[in-house]
Amino acid sequence: MTNSNNYPFLTKSQLKDRISSDDEFVAACVLVMQSRQTDDEQEVRETRWKNRRGWMSSHAVRGGKLASKIESGEALSEEELDQARKMLLSYSKQLASHFRALAIEANPALKDAGSVFGVC
Repeated sequence: MTNSNNYPFLTKSQLKDRISSDDEFVAACVLVMQSRQTDDEQEVRETRWKNRRGWMSSHAVRGGKLASKIESGEALSEEELDQARKMLLSYSKQLASHFRALAIEANPALKDAGSVFGVC
């Protein structure tokens, strides 16, 4: 996934492109954002802490409902996918951080490459 400048991670721009075009990636990102909520926030579907993790207050209820539907194995409708896409575009920084951490976990050598770009 290396870019022209040798950045070895998914960029915010690449994330936004995938969110715009890949329904499965949208569902995965909804689950990522839901997992970043604290347990008590997930339970009540509301943002309680200003920890810059997970959904903003304005998205917590809707994001939680979409995540529950995905977790139950149901497919999102076109309308729900559109809603999810619009919401997820606000979270490119959190999502980029999440996918960068996954990439480093899978390949620890990437940590050194990431430090060149100031992201590790």
